[in-house]
Amino acid sequence: MPTTMRAAEFRTSKDLPLLRRTTTVAGTGGQVVIRHLDEEVVLENEAAHLFNKLRPELSGASAVAAIAEKVAERPARVRALLEQLEKAGVVSFQAGTNEGALMSGMEFYELHRRHCNAWLEEVYVHPFWEKITTGKATRAQVLGFAFEKYHYIEAAFEHMGTAAANATPEMMPHLARHFIEEYTHGDIYRKGLRSLFPDDVILRSQPLPSTRALVNYLNETAQRNSFAYYSGNELLQMTENTGDQSAADAVNDFYDAMRKHYPYTDKLIDSFIAHTRADQALEHQDAFRLMCKSVPPLTRREVNDALNVARNMAEHLLLFMDGIDTFYAKFATVPRLPCDPLSE
Repeated sequence: MPTTMRAAEFRTSKDLPLLRRTTTVAGTGGQVVIRHLDEEVVLENEAAHLFNKLRPELSGASAVAAIAEKVAERPARVRALLEQLEKAGVVSFQAGTNEGALMSGMEFYELHRRHCNAWLEEVYVHPFWEKITTGKATRAQVLGFAFEKYHYIEAAFEHMGTAAANATPEMMPHLARHFIEEYTHGDIYRKGLRSLFPDDVILRSQPLPSTRALVNYLNETAQRNSFAYYSGNELLQMTENTGDQSAADAVNDFYDAMRKHYPYTDKLIDSFIAHTRADQALEHQDAFRLMCKSVPPLTRREVNDALNVARNMAEHLLLFMDGIDTFYAKFATVPRLPCDPLSE
């Protein structure tokens, strides 16, 4: 019968060492710095030299004994270093996988947050934010940002209902509730846009392909696996959460700068804030935690799938930001409208 394992123990038997794919390595010779998520490992002297010898072999394809023989080192010495790197989280072992090993939902929740916080760092330092806060963004970029946010939020009905329909009994109440509460949130953004555009223009506007790609990935995942879908959706939700005071201050500073440099966006910003407050009132920042609390223990395959979806969602979010930044810098017409014989 499978046993429940803590996140720190959710490991394979120590046969085939693999340097984690999101790890970065800097330095050579006497000092090596290995970074993974928010962890940093510094190896010096003999440990650094040994790691440099081992690094080309850490693909998950060779056993420890074979690696030791290839680099002419004692297996015990090689294993000792690799096990220390495993404890630091930069190396994993691929063989002897216990597919029956389980991780509780709350243990996954903590693991998920740690990874997502690291994956979102690139989003938070995207150059588009600085352009807004310094007044360097064009009018088209600012309004394009508002329209793409509207299209993303308005599309919730496409994927949330599908995810709820595919949900397990434990997840169904959470997904159904979130879907019902989020269904009309696109109208909040639409109200802000109506301060600048006629309603029929807003309704006919078209999202960028990069925005559509984000929505499509949510659709695809919702059709395949509801828990993995919500894992990815939670990464997006984390960008909206302002429960932490430092996050709330950063968001407020952003909106203050936007009002200062682009006074015509006053009603738009009001709609952004109204949406955030609506999410807070509905406690959407806790939705994923409550879901994780209620689901049965997860298999290794389910854990890997859910984390991969979250990682891919972060990449789609970066694409979403890149689309706004680059397209609207070159094309000043906002919003994008469908083609017809009179427009071409």
